[in-house]
Amino acid sequence: MLYTSSLFRWLQRKRYQYEVTFSLYMLTPTEKFIFNSFLVLFLSMIIIAASLYLPEHISTIMRRAWFYWAGDEAIATSTKSVLSSTSVARSIARDAGYGGTPRPEDVLERLGSL
Repeated sequence: MLYTSSLFRWLQRKRYQYEVTFSLYMLTPTEKFIFNSFLVLFLSMIIIAASLYLPEHISTIMRRAWFYWAGDEAIATSTKSVLSSTSVARSIARDAGYGGTPRPEDVLERLGSL
C-alpha cells in the first residue's frame, strides 16, 4: 500500500509539473485534450520516423567516416593499377630512349634524318 500511494503522489506531481510547464492549467478540458492529442501525434510521428530512417542515416554516416578514415578500396585498387601501368610505360620509354629495344617509330625517324 505504501508503494502505490507514493507512486500515485509521484504521478500527480509529474502531471502538475507538466500542466504548469506548458500552461495547460488555464485551458478548458477540451483545449487540453486537443493540445495533448497534437503532442501525442507529433511525438509518435518523430518516433516512427526515427525508427524507420535513423538506422539508414547512421549506416551512411559510418560508411562516410570509414571512407574518410581508410579510403575506398576500389579507388585504392585502381590507383595501384594506374601506378603500375604508369611505371610500365615509363620503363618502356626509358628502354626505347636509353639503349633499350627501340620502337619502330624511333627507328624510322632516325633513318629519315640520315
